[in-house]
Amino acid sequence: MIIKDKIWGKIEIKDELVEKIIKDNDFQRLKNISQCGVFKHCYLSNIELSRYEHSIGVYYLLREFGARKDECIAGLLHDISHGVFSHVLDLIFVNDGNEEFADDILSEKISDSTIGDILRQNGYNLDKIINNKKHTLLDQELPDIAADRIDYTLRDPLGMNVQLSKMVINSLKIIKEEFVFDNSFIANIFSQQYYVLNNEFWSSAFWTVNHKILAQIIKKSLEKNYITKEDLFSLNDRQVTRIIEEKKDKDISKLIKKIRNLDYHKIEIVGKGEEFDYSWKKKNRFIDPKILISRKIKKLSDINLDWKLKLEYFKKNPYFEYKVKLR
Repeated sequence: MIIKDKIWGKIEIKDELVEKIIKDNDFQRLKNISQCGVFKHCYLSNIELSRYEHSIGVYYLLREFGARKDECIAGLLHDISHGVFSHVLDLIFVNDGNEEFADDILSEKISDSTIGDILRQNGYNLDKIINNKKHTLLDQELPDIAADRIDYTLRDPLGMNVQLSKMVINSLKIIKEEFVFDNSFIANIFSQQYYVLNNEFWSSAFWTVNHKILAQIIKKSLEKNYITKEDLFSLNDRQVTRIIEEKKDKDISKLIKKIRNLDYHKIEIVGKGEEFDYSWKKKNRFIDPKILISRKIKKLSDINLDWKLKLEYFKKNPYFEYKVKLR
């Protein structure tokens, strides 16, 4: 099996088990699950980034850096539990600021699927794959980096740079089961990219308002029985969108119009005591990668004062808190 990837190029899959997982319907569904959680009526809907692409990319990174097979499979499956529009569902099923809903149901999703059957038939213990804290190449707590964080930072369409991706992968090595840069310049560029994406896109007022309105659309569709909770995790973005649109509901149509008319210039951040349409509290995300310098491991903040000051600010202000009014 050959997969042509936007940032890693040609990825050849020779492992029969991995190929079988990728061809499974549950995994193929990820092709139409937007990583960005953008509704097709939003003017940013031409942003193309699927959970499928990202999952393949994480698997590839782990494989290329010599991760154990069970960790590579865990990387391939780490997003399989995402429902339609990805983190938009966090606004429906958990409190604002928590983006771990899909992770919380990952074990159940795999266990009840044909992919779970495939793994069991091949002698794999699902708990050791899904809940293994030794998968340190796949995932690390912030501010450290791992394959998941590396891939989505380089893959995000709003910051995608194939040349940077090649520079990053060529300057990474594994030391004590962790990704470490051997070039401080590349580590700094990568960290700046993460910083910009977090501030300007992932945690921006525009992005979150889009998610808030889309969450309202899904909530109303659930309340009116146009869709079911099961649909959110068995269908894809396109299928759920089509079902909702075919209902031609007046209340939902108004919300769709809101998304269609949404742009950066119509969102005003307001202060305390002022009227607002949407508010939220969202976790700040920042990284501080490890770098090998003269045979010693240091953090970027150890050698870059500007970065150290940024991180100190984030630690004092762990959340973005906004109140906004639509004009």
